[in-house]
Amino acid sequence: MPDTPSHQQDTPQVPATPSRRERRKIEVRSRIYGVARDLFTKQGFETTTVDEIARVADVAPATFFNHFQSKQALLGLMTGEVFEYLHAMTSEHLEREGSADEKLRAFISSATEGIAASRGVARDVLLEFMRIDATPNGPHPYLERLFEPFVTLIEEGQTAGVMRDDHDATFLAQMAVGMMNSAITNWLADPEYAVEAGLIEAAEFALATLAPRSTPVSANAKASESNQSHPNRQDQRKTNDGN
Repeated sequence: MPDTPSHQQDTPQVPATPSRRERRKIEVRSRIYGVARDLFTKQGFETTTVDEIARVADVAPATFFNHFQSKQALLGLMTGEVFEYLHAMTSEHLEREGSADEKLRAFISSATEGIAASRGVARDVLLEFMRIDATPNGPHPYLERLFEPFVTLIEEGQTAGVMRDDHDATFLAQMAVGMMNSAITNWLADPEYAVEAGLIEAAEFALATLAPRSTPVSANAKASESNQSHPNRQDQRKTNDGN
């Protein structure tokens, strides 16, 4: 059997160049998405219509629906982008050098700045984010990926002795993230809620809660200390028992 020429074996498969029609389709889709993202950021998701997106993108409404099933589909794409941004920001601030307190404060500062820069669409995206990740009894890949850096942060704090170690890092991270998430939940329920200030306050409360605990004093020790400080109370108690 003749040998196959080596140059035929090693020749890589060259991907086909997109046709002009395919390139045009990609360009139109990207333009529609870019326009929608800008409009959502400037005026909010609810007030932006498909007709407006199509008009600014210079396409017919029918062309819009050739690329996207609905306006909600665009928001879903934005949510994926925002999640990747949040994950990158979380990793950037929580995994860099510095104390645990400094890293958490830097993360919250960046988060509040991002919310303030695009308050309207940020809330819409978070609502969509919660909807996508709210499958009952199922995995929550978005939340899990965002949660992991907080566990690592607390583990580092426990090792350094600057965070309490009477509970494991996963539990403490759940509690701390829950405190900060309460500010987000309040904002999702009430658009007028001052979420930026709420996040900062919740983060400071979480840091105070994560601080190392002093050695607990037993109930017997407290009672003994109280009796030593107030001997008359002990004498009165004995008198009452005798009666």
